[in-house]
Amino acid sequence: MSSASNATRSSLVPRGDAIAPAMTGARANRANVAKIAVLAWFAMLPVTMLTPALKEVVGNLTAPLAGWMSADWFELIEPLGAHAFQSINMLGAFVCVPLLGRYLHQRGMLKSVAALALAADGVLLATMSIAPSVGWLLGIRFFEGAAHVIGLSALMAIGASFAPENRRGRAMGIIGAAMMFGTACGTRLGGVLWTHLPTWFFYIAGLTAAVTALGTLLFAVEPASNRDREAARTPWTHVLRSNPSLGIAYAYAFIDRFCVGVVISTFVLFLANVHALAPDARSRLLVMFLLPFAALVYPAGRLADRIGRVRPIALGSAGFGVVFVAYGLIPLEWMPVAMIVSGVLSALMFAPNLALCADLAPESHRGAAFTGFNIAGSLGFLLGPIVAGGALALMHWMEFAPIAGYRMAFLVAGGGEVICAAVTLPMLRDLARRGITC
Repeated sequence: MSSASNATRSSLVPRGDAIAPAMTGARANRANVAKIAVLAWFAMLPVTMLTPALKEVVGNLTAPLAGWMSADWFELIEPLGAHAFQSINMLGAFVCVPLLGRYLHQRGMLKSVAALALAADGVLLATMSIAPSVGWLLGIRFFEGAAHVIGLSALMAIGASFAPENRRGRAMGIIGAAMMFGTACGTRLGGVLWTHLPTWFFYIAGLTAAVTALGTLLFAVEPASNRDREAARTPWTHVLRSNPSLGIAYAYAFIDRFCVGVVISTFVLFLANVHALAPDARSRLLVMFLLPFAALVYPAGRLADRIGRVRPIALGSAGFGVVFVAYGLIPLEWMPVAMIVSGVLSALMFAPNLALCADLAPESHRGAAFTGFNIAGSLGFLLGPIVAGGALALMHWMEFAPIAGYRMAFLVAGGGEVICAAVTLPMLRDLARRGITC
């Protein structure tokens, strides 16, 4: 009896010794993901500060143009400048990030690149305060957008490397939720700062980015790379050709970010020019959209694991599209309700679409698949303000009332969501029947 007991104890010792380091490693991974989430929250603050004050930031530099052009044309130049300001930073990211992505895969310098890019972001944000013209402001904004997205992408890559395969969705959900909370906080902070400290506005934004860069150097930890380098070099276009169903996830990424681009440009100007709201009041409404979105991203992901991806994506997108069209039709008193409903529906479709992309991507090329996902979203974000600005210009040229241009922009964006849901719903159901997704 005694010998049997001793034998049992001796057989358990190695197992306990094996479990303890595993648990310690899991706790360390969770701690590192938490650090990246905090840094991602800080990284989103400075760039989203600019959104509530968009009209004033661009208006201060377009004002001198009023002296040498007709009032009719000047009414069009200011909103077009604001739309260009919101698009050109994503153009910088669209051009520069793919070039740096290959460098990151080859060198494994994520932490250093994240810190340098965020520091550059801070310098460029502060430099906006001394831009002498709209041309200079747009040039600085181009490189600022590239620096911000490079830094944020590097942080997200570090966070993903600490998550085990079976919990990567949860880890990215935590980081994604932190980013959305950062967007909400930055938007509200921007409205307050422009109202009370307009002279220091850009300097505070730049300092926040610089603090994030310092925090990255001090607290971020980059694990030893053990990824398949051949898989890392696989282009996302090859993965899409091999798995055409990924195009469904990419289509939703495109139209969702297209709508976000319209919100941060056309909708902000709509609140300023049609409803005469000040930056502080604009930021309050935007926060009503962003906070429910941020709070519900993670629960929506868990819901998609329980009931599947098809219904949340299709119904959430169609509902969001209908509410988006209504922005230009409802009275201002109803706008807070519309913002809250928009945030809930956005979370309902965003998290399941991330899970759908993971379902449809081959495990060995999941990183390349998500690169394509982000590129599709970036293209939508770039085109949203451009198309919406074109709608404003068209309605202005056709001599419609100013509100008609905004209504047209909201109809195009919201209608795109509804059409995307209607076209892809049969495809999603087919994928669910075949067991490729749920």
